[in-house]
Amino acid sequence: MRRLVIIGMAVAIAVGFTACGSDDSGSSGSPSSTTTASDGGPCGDTPKPAAVADFEPVKADTLSVVTSLPGPGFWEGSDSDPTKLDSGYEYDIAKCLQEMFGLANFNVRNVSFDAIVAGTATNYDIALTQASITPERAKVVSFSTQYFESQQGVLTRSDDSITTLDEAKQANWGVQTGTTAIQLLRSIGVDNPHSYPDLSNAYTALQAGQVDAVLIDTAINLGQAARSNGKLHVTAQFEQPGGPDKYGAIFPKGSTNVAPVNAVFDAMKQSGQLSELVTKDLTADPGTIPVIQVPNS
Repeated sequence: MRRLVIIGMAVAIAVGFTACGSDDSGSSGSPSSTTTASDGGPCGDTPKPAAVADFEPVKADTLSVVTSLPGPGFWEGSDSDPTKLDSGYEYDIAKCLQEMFGLANFNVRNVSFDAIVAGTATNYDIALTQASITPERAKVVSFSTQYFESQQGVLTRSDDSITTLDEAKQANWGVQTGTTAIQLLRSIGVDNPHSYPDLSNAYTALQAGQVDAVLIDTAINLGQAARSNGKLHVTAQFEQPGGPDKYGAIFPKGSTNVAPVNAVFDAMKQSGQLSELVTKDLTADPGTIPVIQVPNS
């Protein structure tokens, strides 16, 4: 689920794995980013699956990717300009795909999340945009197998910690207006969290000591922790009754490229490379983060 208002987005890896720009005819007018092939670092020791030979890019010798910025931890280098992207979890996955498919060029466009999940974005090979796999979306786009999954994560200052339900009930919470974090907190008896129109405002309030913690999808909070130079950390995640949101890559409906991408994802899971990228790009393996059980209502 990436966003409910602006962000309502991203934990455990699908080895152990919530839901963004403009297409060529879109309204954002954002530039694209094109780079030469990487040196293979993001793939680590992952072997190349035979199915990669079946990948057919929409533009010759180029992996065309769409995402929706900003994407803390997932697309780093800029929150708005894809020509300045240089790192992040989904960035690294995309660079590994480029290498696996033997493509010389790598192009990223900033496309609105609504356009991506509604199936109206065009002229791309793959969308990596912290998008949850849902039956409704699968009616208009095709999904890969999951490469990430996310619970709701607890972000605190580095000198503080919330790891139990009792501590969570006593905390002074910050949330983004309109997100499912509000419903989750209400389910544990926290009725009046501080609500901010933008997630960045909630993070500012946390750093200023105006709230004890910010609740949003674990993946987003891990990304913010990675940006904080050690000032913030994710201390726990709530285990939601409905289970975590599972991220999948998006393709135009009926794309023949789903199978070769799935083959790469499966190989990256088996080699442990997806887990390594999570630790590198999001500061921690989500599987190591303590879990707070949410009582059934």
